[in-house]
Amino acid sequence: MPELPVTSVYIHIPFCVRKCAYCDFLSFPSCLDRVVEYVDAVCKEASLPKTWFQKEAAEPLQTIYFGGGTPSLLSPSQVGKILDTLREEYGISEGCEITLEANPGTIDEEKLAGFKRAGINRLSLGIQSLDDSVLQTLGRIHDSETAKKAIPDAKNAGFTNISCDMMLGIPGQTMDSVKETLDFFLRNSIPHISLYSLILEEGTPMYARYNGDIEKYVSQEEDRAMYHLVTSTLKENGFTHYEISNMARPGFESRHNSMYWRAEPYFAFGVGAHYYIGAERGRHAETLDEYLSEMNTSEPKKEEVLITEEILSEDDRKKEFMLLGFRTRSGVGEKAFQERFGMPVASAFGAELEKEMHAGLVEYSDGIYRLTEKGVDLANQVFMDYV
Repeated sequence: MPELPVTSVYIHIPFCVRKCAYCDFLSFPSCLDRVVEYVDAVCKEASLPKTWFQKEAAEPLQTIYFGGGTPSLLSPSQVGKILDTLREEYGISEGCEITLEANPGTIDEEKLAGFKRAGINRLSLGIQSLDDSVLQTLGRIHDSETAKKAIPDAKNAGFTNISCDMMLGIPGQTMDSVKETLDFFLRNSIPHISLYSLILEEGTPMYARYNGDIEKYVSQEEDRAMYHLVTSTLKENGFTHYEISNMARPGFESRHNSMYWRAEPYFAFGVGAHYYIGAERGRHAETLDEYLSEMNTSEPKKEEVLITEEILSEDDRKKEFMLLGFRTRSGVGEKAFQERFGMPVASAFGAELEKEMHAGLVEYSDGIYRLTEKGVDLANQVFMDYV
């Protein structure tokens, strides 16, 4: 199987003002005194794949993604320093998509303009809702007015490629409040919407608050009704439902996330960040002390920073290709599968595909297998065939 070139980088920025009540992502509130040291460590790590993996980027980077945590807590100059390092180490293509996640409570027009000058060209705003009671339930640091202001601030700073997050299925959330949030996004010509249903993650305040059982407070039917309201409204307004949780106007699909869904390799830098190089999937050490201590040595050791989680067999890679492909409207193409694995998809998964089509979960046309509308709602039934 030919090895694909690595042309994407994920950078994890773990700092936040306060951890949201639903969040189980790796993030550290009240550690902002370590940001300068952390940025230096990330820049140092960017030079290490050449020795850690005996691998250099064969061509310039096509996508870069700053995720978190709250990457917008960095200064524009700190973001620029990381991008300068990536440019020096790998090269950055002229059309590279460079995304920064931003919390509305940490930005203003001046700071956003600084990010734009530093090289950020796509902004992902963690708005979630424009209903103040919902934002309070989630434990967000911003209110609805701050969130509303973030959008014109971003546009005035020069951003046209803007994504907004929406959360659904939150206790106390109404269909009217979902519609009001969505209408605001449409009135402001937001070209990309990511929509997520609330999941209670063990160990979070919301898990304790609702005893780990969200369906006692928001039924699956209510959650699905909200999801269908959003997706049908966006489709009527020219959006494509290009991935289960993402909708975009043509040309505004997330190129970085699409790379994940095509099961392509990527570099990752920073505490807790997950990477995929060759057949190796793994993650970084998950404490600041571990990561920074090793990165401060003269020759950081891979085994002290990176934790290999699995080495994928060819069978694993085929299953992953199917599972990730079914998340997208592009689906799983016979030609793409043949090119990647040198065999017809029906030879590998004929029985599974026949069962899924018989159940009305998957459809086939023009060489593409994709989820039906029913299959989108019952996607986990399909995904289980490939785990």
